[in-house]
Amino acid sequence: MKNSYCKNQIILFNYFSLGLILFISSCSSWTVPAKYSGDWVSGKIVVTVRTSPKFMKFNFISDTAIFTLKINNDKTVSGKIGNAAFVNGKLHKNYGSGIDYTIECRAIGKIYDKDPVEKKEVEIWLLTMKSNDSLEAELRLVENFSGFPMAGIMFKRLKK
Repeated sequence: MKNSYCKNQIILFNYFSLGLILFISSCSSWTVPAKYSGDWVSGKIVVTVRTSPKFMKFNFISDTAIFTLKINNDKTVSGKIGNAAFVNGKLHKNYGSGIDYTIECRAIGKIYDKDPVEKKEVEIWLLTMKSNDSLEAELRLVENFSGFPMAGIMFKRLKK
C-alpha cells in the first residue's frame, strides 16, 4: 500500500512539473503582432507626476508632453515621454484585464521642465487595439508597487 502511494505521488509530481514547465515556456513564446510593431506618436497629452509622500500627502504636478514609441519585432521598445528618452524597453504580453501588452521603460528622467522627480520607474500599458492606425495606452508610475496612472495616451501610427 505504501509503495503505490509513493508511486502515485511521484507521478503527480511529474505531471505537475511538466505542466509548470509547459506553462512557463508558453508565456514567453509569442511574437509581436505586425499591427503593433512600428513607429507611433501622440499629440500633446497631460501628464501628472506624483512626488514622494510628505507626512502621508502627495504633491501632483501636471504639464503636457508628446510621446513617441518604436516597437520592434524582437520585443524591444524605444521612445520618448516628453523630454525623457528610453532605450531597450521591453514589451511584455499581458494575459487578461483589457491590457494586451506592457512596455517596461525602466527609469526615465524628467518628463517636462517643471517635473520635480529626477528619476522614475514607468510602464506604458497598451490597451486592446481597435484600429491598426491608432493605439490607446496608459502611462503608469510603477515604483514601490504603486501603479499610479500618470496619463491616458492615444497613439497614431507614423506612415512610412
